[in-house]
Amino acid sequence: PRAWLLRYAVAMLGPYFTFGMGYFLVTLSFVFGYVFFLPLFLFGAVLTAALCLLLFKLVMPWLKGKEQEDQDTLAKYEKDIQEAAGKGYLSWCNRRWAMRWFGNVVCGLPRFARAQLREVLWWFDAGEPDQDEEVFDRYAMTGWFGMIIFGIFSPFGAFRFISLRDDEERNKSVKTFADLNDMMRVAVLALTTVTLSPFIICSTWSAFYAYQGVGNDASMEFIADVYHHTFAIFTGSVELPALDFDFTVLWKDAWHDFITMWDFVKLAPDKLLAISKTLNGASFGFGLSKLLMSASAAGVVAVMQLFPDHWGLVGGSNVPLGDYAQTHADPGAFLANLSSLNDDAIDSFNFDFGPVIKKDEDSQYVFSVKEATISKELFRFDLNILARVFEEKLKGLDLYECSGMQGNIKDLPQSITDLNLCGCK
Repeated sequence: PRAWLLRYAVAMLGPYFTFGMGYFLVTLSFVFGYVFFLPLFLFGAVLTAALCLLLFKLVMPWLKGKEQEDQDTLAKYEKDIQEAAGKGYLSWCNRRWAMRWFGNVVCGLPRFARAQLREVLWWFDAGEPDQDEEVFDRYAMTGWFGMIIFGIFSPFGAFRFISLRDDEERNKSVKTFADLNDMMRVAVLALTTVTLSPFIICSTWSAFYAYQGVGNDASMEFIADVYHHTFAIFTGSVELPALDFDFTVLWKDAWHDFITMWDFVKLAPDKLLAISKTLNGASFGFGLSKLLMSASAAGVVAVMQLFPDHWGLVGGSNVPLGDYAQTHADPGAFLANLSSLNDDAIDSFNFDFGPVIKKDEDSQYVFSVKEATISKELFRFDLNILARVFEEKLKGLDLYECSGMQGNIKDLPQSITDLNLCGCK
């Protein structure tokens, strides 16, 4: 699936990207960018890099450090609440159960917030350099620092990459992005696009404005207007937009305006602005309805989970979207969430990560990362997970160059007869 998605992206976006960058280079717009608009790029890039550093060095280590503690606390609470609930339809309505539940609601808020952040930010991981490398490598930039240099500060990173003379050094830099999970790749691409957009757009505008022959004074005045518009937030002249929403547009002219909009070439500007206002109002209305539906559904689930007889019906089947996405991008999370090993689970795992798990005729399994279609750097989980999932049915284990694996080799099943841990830490 990843290979086909990549081909589709290249086929759909490749021509636009090639044409746009070719236009940017052939018209010498990059000269205007580096001469006049480099501070404009640095302003957004520095803020973006600061946010990434905050997540890389403070938020994510804090979330990972508290993860085991939060899991133990949650397991203890669930055990206590089940013991307090007892059995029957009304036995849960007692003082002990109410105190446990209320105490968890109040005191468990930090744990709940951390769980939500983990669910949202599980993909934010740029990896770490190998033991024989340093993050501030003298030649190639790897890990989170390489992502910031080549991803966010791409105008400088491009020159840095070109200056690398050794193929091994270039491969180390490329490896930083090749080993990212799919979500992180999209995020890096988005950050690169966001920081480069004002740099490319403004430099192209400036180049074409200068090519009109308006003179140096007019060209410099145009550049000054661009800077004034970009940094207007520091001048105090920025006003927040006022909400002007008319609910009647949802049933009066929305459909008519939607049909008329497609002939926008022949429309007067005032009519086009009126249509855009109508569509914005409709979008805002549908957004409010979506919020109300989500809140009502969450309220129903929360009420049903108060009753122990419905825990398996509602709570057991309610899987957070972030956790579901993580299981299909992280092999460790997929295996950790397995309650039992069956053919369907194996097919799903191999579909997401390649034919890693194979079942022999004797019902014994072989786990080999050599067949994986994702980077071996993404195989970073505890060996205890393999022992729990496969038990004594695992006869072959090949984790060659999986440097992110954790745990003790003694925890592996005794049924393994073919073991390859070369390259593991």
